[in-house]
Amino acid sequence: MDWGSHRLLPGYWWQRAKSEINGWDRARIGEVMMAWIPPGAYRIDCRWWAYAGLYLLIALGIWLRVEHIFTFNPMDHIWSDPQRHWEQGTETLRRDPMTMTDPVMYQVYIGVLAKLTLGEPFLVALYTALLACLTPWIWYRFARELLPGRLQATAVWAAISLLPGWIAIYSYFMQETLLLPLLGAALYASWRCRRKQTLASFLLMVALWMLAGLTRGIAIPLAAVVTSWLWLVQSQKIAKAGFSLLILGLVMGPLAYRSYAAMSMVSPHGIGQLVALYLRSGKREIHVHYSREGAQWNYWFGSPSTGEKPLAPLSDWTTARDGQVHARIHIEKGAEDWHKALANYPLTAERYLALTKENLVYLFFGSSWPDNNRERWLETVNHHSRWMWAPLTFLLVIASALYWRRMQGARLFSVLLMTWILVQGLLPIAVNEGRYRKPAEGLLLVQVMLLAAVARRRRAGRDQQVSEIEQGLPAFLTSNISSAPSTASSTQSRDTQTSLPDREDHNATA
Repeated sequence: MDWGSHRLLPGYWWQRAKSEINGWDRARIGEVMMAWIPPGAYRIDCRWWAYAGLYLLIALGIWLRVEHIFTFNPMDHIWSDPQRHWEQGTETLRRDPMTMTDPVMYQVYIGVLAKLTLGEPFLVALYTALLACLTPWIWYRFARELLPGRLQATAVWAAISLLPGWIAIYSYFMQETLLLPLLGAALYASWRCRRKQTLASFLLMVALWMLAGLTRGIAIPLAAVVTSWLWLVQSQKIAKAGFSLLILGLVMGPLAYRSYAAMSMVSPHGIGQLVALYLRSGKREIHVHYSREGAQWNYWFGSPSTGEKPLAPLSDWTTARDGQVHARIHIEKGAEDWHKALANYPLTAERYLALTKENLVYLFFGSSWPDNNRERWLETVNHHSRWMWAPLTFLLVIASALYWRRMQGARLFSVLLMTWILVQGLLPIAVNEGRYRKPAEGLLLVQVMLLAAVARRRRAGRDQQVSEIEQGLPAFLTSNISSAPSTASSTQSRDTQTSLPDREDHNATA
């Protein structure tokens, strides 16, 4: 533009520019606008809307987690099991029998959290909210390794972000708050190791599974399945086995000595005989009397499952457990007194079936405690959502069996899910609670997306085969037509030409 000698006069440049813009036609204005808009900004399709909706759900999940934790601070719930975990973590030199019963990793986490926050509720809520928001993202990273596309992984992120049970539990000091992110990290490291197949990736996987196993024992059989599977199918077996055993020895060796020094038993994962005796006894409560060099401790314990009706309002069914089981344990004798107490309750086939039936009911229909306070809407939703997991598990088991041949590299994850069902549901290791279902809730949601991807791939393969057959059909007809009489040839040509556009439209739609 030639602004002339008046280009410095106030307001002149704006009036001149406005007059020239008014002289442009709409086509010119459209060209200018299109030049400034990024090429992909005006091409909004269904995929764009899908991502927008998923990220909106993720943002909603983050807000729910932060709001719930700051409203119902974990420091306001120091009672029962949360009180036990808090005291075991903050009183670091405790060596009483109950401290040695629980795995050590969550105690370490509570100790670090208490040191960083000094017990200030705002800081406790801040760090807890950070962990709660980080957990779905860690599972998203795992889903990116497992699933074929980013959209499916983002759907997993959104679904886990909104799981009420994975939100409400962070208002309490419970082991699941640490187990869930560690389990997601171990799964991510496992499928990363499957992709990279290097020594470093294998050792990272072993280390993360070890930390998850030191938080809750259910991670140990899952770790055994995954690490053994990948070790068998990958190279560098000697190096991977040797360095893995070295890592386990450096961590588990001192913990084994620690348990022997305090309880006269080699049990680096915690003393599990108390839980085993409680299960096999079939009693409602367990009372344990410990003694060591004149010192005495008395504990009693009852599962929250025994006080509820998991099938209500459909049924008034409840546990058949009744009475109390008592055990007197002399710590100096190690496991001797535990063996005597367990011998009083042999695990016969009849007793096993009765205990397993109850365990399955409480696992799949039991309300998750302590995050089932009906006076809070989110925990109320968590309580009622328990009805969905049993039918979802049943359907996924059937679908996994039907699609087994088409899963190919994803079979390991299905085996992992079946391992959890077998160990947590069918093995007599503990009196089940609804809370023990939480790790599987994430596994089940991932399995849904995995089977959906397999079904979509199968459908795409079938459509491609149909398309290839249809594309080869005109050539086949043409080869037959060339040897036919001329009158028939002209008729067949007209028929073929009129049907081709319909077939092409069908292929384009497919």
